[in-house]
Amino acid sequence: MVLPGRPSIPVPQGVRLIASDLDGTLLLSDGSVGARTRESLDRLAESDRDLVIVTGRPPRWISPIVEMTGHRGVGIAANGGVVLDLFDGQVTEVFPMDADSALAAVDRLRSAIPGLVFAVEMARPGGHLAPTGGSSYDVLDATLADATEFALADGYTPRWPVPPDTHVAPIDELVLAGDVVKLLARPGDGVQIDPEDLYARGMAAVGDLLEVTHSGYGDSLIELSAAGVTKATTLARVAAAQGHGPLHVVAAGDGPNDLPMLAWAGSSYAMGNAHPEVLDLASHVLPTNDEEGVADLIDAVLDDRSPFDS
Repeated sequence: MVLPGRPSIPVPQGVRLIASDLDGTLLLSDGSVGARTRESLDRLAESDRDLVIVTGRPPRWISPIVEMTGHRGVGIAANGGVVLDLFDGQVTEVFPMDADSALAAVDRLRSAIPGLVFAVEMARPGGHLAPTGGSSYDVLDATLADATEFALADGYTPRWPVPPDTHVAPIDELVLAGDVVKLLARPGDGVQIDPEDLYARGMAAVGDLLEVTHSGYGDSLIELSAAGVTKATTLARVAAAQGHGPLHVVAAGDGPNDLPMLAWAGSSYAMGNAHPEVLDLASHVLPTNDEEGVADLIDAVLDDRSPFDS
C-alpha cells in the first residue's frame, strides 16, 4: 500500500530478501529507527520475506540495532567480514585477513601516504556480542563481549569515544594477534588529507592486496578487508544458504562501501542522500534516510504478491 504523499517504488517480481545498509540508509541521521520504518520492519518479520542487515559497522555496534529494529535474523557486519545470528547475538562466520597481506599493506600505505595511523577490528567465530538493555549505546556493556574487539595503534584518534581500557599497541603486534576483519587507516593528528584523495591513493597503493573502501561521510578514513571480502560476497553467501540468487534480492545503500552489494543484487536502490557513485550505479532512487525511504521499499516488496518462481 502506497501511503498518501509517498512515492511509488518499483520492485521486481519474486523478491524474497531485502538487504539494507544501516547508517545513512535504514537509520535516521541521529542513529535511531523511524517509527514508520519500525512498523514496516514488523510487517516484514511477519511475512514470508527476509531481511539481512549489511553494514560496515563492527559487530560491537550491532546489539542496540537489534533492539531498535526488532530484527532477529542475519546480520552482516564489518563490510562483509562477519556474519551474525542476531537471534542470540552470536558470531557465526568470520572472514579475516591474513597477517602477511595486512602487514604488507601497512608498509605500502606508510610509504605512499605519510602520516597515516591505524586501528583494527577483530572478531572471533562462536563468540557473542555485548548485551544491551535497550537501544542506547550508553548501556552497552562491552566487557561482556567475547566475539569482538577494537584496538588502536599509537597515534590513532577514534571518531567515536572508546572505553578507557581499549587496547593500544604497535600495528604490527595487533595484526599478528590474528582475527583482524577490518584494518582502519586515517591521517594522524595535524595531517590533512581529503577523504576522496585518501581513498584513491589507498586504492592505488594496496588495492591488489586487500579490499579498500570508505563510507563516504566526509571522514578521512579508509577501511580495508581481506581480499575478496565485500558486502556483496558475504551477502551472496548468506542468500545462497537461504536458496536465493541475486534476482531474488533487492538492496538499499548510500555509501561507496555499498557499491559491490548494489551491483550484485537483482535490483538496487540508492538513498536520496547517497554518495554520487551510488546514485550513478543504482537502478532506482529512494527518498532519503530521514524520509524513511527504506520503509517505502519494504512496503512495496510486501505489497507485491507475485508468485515466487525459483
